[in-house]
Amino acid sequence: MPIRLSRLNRTFTLDGQTLAVEHEVFMDHSRSALTLDGQVVARDGIEKGSKDLLRNHWLVWTRPDGRVLEVEIGPATTWSYGIAARLDGEVVHESHPGSRLAYGPGMQKFVDMAEASNSAEMQARSQAAWKRNWPSLATDVSLGLIFFFVAREYGLVTAAVGGAGAGLALWVVQRITKIDLLGGLAVFGIAMSLVSAAFALIFQDDRIIQHRSTILGVIGAVPFLLDGWLGKGQKLAARLARYFAFDVDARRLAIGMGLIGLVSAGMNATAVALLSRDAWLVFTTFLDVPIVMVLFLSMLWWVRKGPEARAY
Repeated sequence: MPIRLSRLNRTFTLDGQTLAVEHEVFMDHSRSALTLDGQVVARDGIEKGSKDLLRNHWLVWTRPDGRVLEVEIGPATTWSYGIAARLDGEVVHESHPGSRLAYGPGMQKFVDMAEASNSAEMQARSQAAWKRNWPSLATDVSLGLIFFFVAREYGLVTAAVGGAGAGLALWVVQRITKIDLLGGLAVFGIAMSLVSAAFALIFQDDRIIQHRSTILGVIGAVPFLLDGWLGKGQKLAARLARYFAFDVDARRLAIGMGLIGLVSAGMNATAVALLSRDAWLVFTTFLDVPIVMVLFLSMLWWVRKGPEARAY
């Protein structure tokens, strides 16, 4: 069953007759109908793949007296559609008097981007990116779950040291099998895990160890920010950019990743201050991920609009 996004029902009176307009927008198509006394006298619609997906609907009916009634349907405001009826070119009814019925330039840009993303070339790039990236994504999820359960059962120090050991072991496996298990920033990630393990061993106190994510978040953010501001994203960000199936601005990607690192560090510091150890462990393993994902997706929108966006 198609998912309906919006529905418009309007009636107006012309020469003592009541006419009804119905307009429905679905995920992949839209349709309209003009009825008189329950009988459909005009239809219009836009199907998936049409050349002009954002055109207004036009319901044209030649009346028995020979005069032509045209009903135009289109966006009147950001949140609603409107109609304008003309009899032989003369306006006889407007749901939003004086308003222009049309989508704005922002919607046109969105549709253009969506169509570009659905092209055969972009689909091929997406499939190639998924095939290349799924082992590292699966590894990240598995390591996060293992860290959670080890930390809960054996403590944060054991989890941090075990995480560093697992990272080194995976790096060796990756070198032998040639399967990318750690992503394009493997060396950077291993270095961060070793720093985390060293921090845990030096400060064997749960409260202090909880702040390692704050400190490491800042340490991880600084190289990205420097890469963006000084290196135009051609060091760290360029390595990360090759995992995306679309053009990106590496400089913006580096700066965005750095800012996300700082925000993540701030969230962790706040969680440590306000939550118990067990509650913090749940937050840092599961709950902060949706927040970071929203920030990351917002950053990708900004990155794709960069003046130096290209494929890596």
